[in-house]
Amino acid sequence: MVSSSTTISVSCAPKKSRSRTPQKKITVKVKTQQGGEEDVYKIGYGTHMSRLMEAYCNNRNLEEGTVRFIFGKKQLKPRSTPAQFPELFLTVEDGRRRRH
Repeated sequence: MVSSSTTISVSCAPKKSRSRTPQKKITVKVKTQQGGEEDVYKIGYGTHMSRLMEAYCNNRNLEEGTVRFIFGKKQLKPRSTPAQFPELFLTVEDGRRRRH
C-alpha cells in the first residue's frame, strides 16, 4: 500500500458571499511532502476538512485512505475545521509574526 503525506499552508483571504451572513473564507494550499505542485482551495472557517481532503484526492486520483493530511506535526482529522487551528492564521509581516 502506498501512502503519502501532504503539507498544508494557509493564508487568510476574506471572500464575499451571496448569503445573508457572510462566512469568512481562507485560502488553503496543499502540497505533497516531496515538494510537488501546490493545489489551492478556498474554504470557510467552519467547513470540515473532509471536504478539502475529498476534493484533493479527487483532483489527484488518489484513494482517501492512502493519504494523510499533516499541519505542523499534527495529522488533521476529517471532522476538524480551520477554526480549531488558531496557528493557521499566522502570517509573516516585516519579519514579525502577526495573528489575524
